[in-house]
Amino acid sequence: MKKNKLILNMVIGVMILTAVFSFGFVTTDHVYAVVDGACAPGKICNPLGNTSTLDQVLNIVISTIQVIAGILSVVYLILAGLKFILASGDPAKTKKARDMLLYVVIGIAIIFGAQAISIVVRTTITQVGSGQQ
Repeated sequence: MKKNKLILNMVIGVMILTAVFSFGFVTTDHVYAVVDGACAPGKICNPLGNTSTLDQVLNIVISTIQVIAGILSVVYLILAGLKFILASGDPAKTKKARDMLLYVVIGIAIIFGAQAISIVVRTTITQVGSGQQ
């Protein structure tokens, strides 16, 4: 029992360390203002790029959330698989692993459903704004 928890904690620890060390590759080029096509020192650039409409901002936010949720869903799928392996035939542990797998699949469905809903809402807002029916 303690060995199983130790293995799970080690896997989670490795994932956290990987995430922490990957932030070291993030650049700070976006903290300068754009002057003549280049960022000027001491000024702050728009971190979203050349966005000027709410639709563009929503696209960036939704795509970022989807990437994060996709990564988390893969991590939780792996953890659910590990729970199946570590259950060793114990019905209670197998049920917990099966439930975890079900919740991950439901979460993935919600992610894709949210994308579909956002496309419908954006299309409706665009059509209403342009006077189309």
